[in-house]
Amino acid sequence: MKYKILYLSILTIVSTLVASSYVISNDGYGKGDIQAFAFYSLILSAISLLLVKIIKTIFSKVNAGIGLFLTIVYSILQSFLFILIMWLIFGPWIGAFSFPLHLCWLSGTLFANFYLLIISDNKFNYKYFGITIITISLGLLIVFLFKKGKDEMAQEQNFDIVCLVHRPSDVVPELKDLTKYSLTKNEAQSIIDLGLKGTFWTDKFFRISKSKLESTDYPDYDFDELENNPGANIEFTFGNKLDSLTNNNQKVIIIMNHPQEDDFTFQEPFNTSIIAIQSIEKDEFELKRFGKETNSKNIIIRGTDFRGFPYSTPLILNLKNRGEFRLHGFQWIAK
Repeated sequence: MKYKILYLSILTIVSTLVASSYVISNDGYGKGDIQAFAFYSLILSAISLLLVKIIKTIFSKVNAGIGLFLTIVYSILQSFLFILIMWLIFGPWIGAFSFPLHLCWLSGTLFANFYLLIISDNKFNYKYFGITIITISLGLLIVFLFKKGKDEMAQEQNFDIVCLVHRPSDVVPELKDLTKYSLTKNEAQSIIDLGLKGTFWTDKFFRISKSKLESTDYPDYDFDELENNPGANIEFTFGNKLDSLTNNNQKVIIIMNHPQEDDFTFQEPFNTSIIAIQSIEKDEFELKRFGKETNSKNIIIRGTDFRGFPYSTPLILNLKNRGEFRLHGFQWIAK
């Protein structure tokens, strides 16, 4: 019974510590999620105890190499099962957590299952465990330093993101039909020159200033400390109310006319604007750049999430030294 309590404790504590490290590295964003995550980790760890005795017996019947392999495979499957259970309970709201659940739980299950392997009759002992952990740690350190280096080399990000829903028709848009969405005459004319016919609509936009999300509606919001700003998370996800006055900020203008199955990734602009236009018939995008300068960061237009209603197509934005942020780009009533 004692080893089961230790197993449960290791899985819960390690998973929560990894989640906390993500929050700390992301300037505290997601701090309010830690308590709920720890609670769910404890419940799901308790569910895992149903198979602990069986797994321990299997470990005792194989050699150290196979034991190590089975530990990794079982941990991956166990983490996947955790995610599946959460999805069945909460649906798409599982994506509301501000850190990667699968990596947090995978870390916890790996440590817990390594403990199980060591206390079984398997020859895999603490020495092998130490070598394994050192190897994994060095690999993670290299990945971390690589990502940190890329972050440092990236330019400061300063632009607005405007998401325009395009409804194709025979109507030829005029400048005034597009400049009312804060676009400049040059940006609006470029859309018209690309031959897009139909109507356009949006009422929100996102502003990134000095590589930080900014609320023009509530300037006191600090998105690095969302837990101290009630309602900021929703404002952050759904963007700012659009000002109908034209502004000369550099812009990322994304134009979509239908939900899509696959992700599309493009390099964000630097000191210039860009238009990303979805094909009417396919999931492809055409890029219209107003200058050749690009940042080392990417913007991802994710495949549409069809699990909820209305459907939604989110954007993934990677901010310098702040990690990835999910923005609510488009909503669709029908596929």
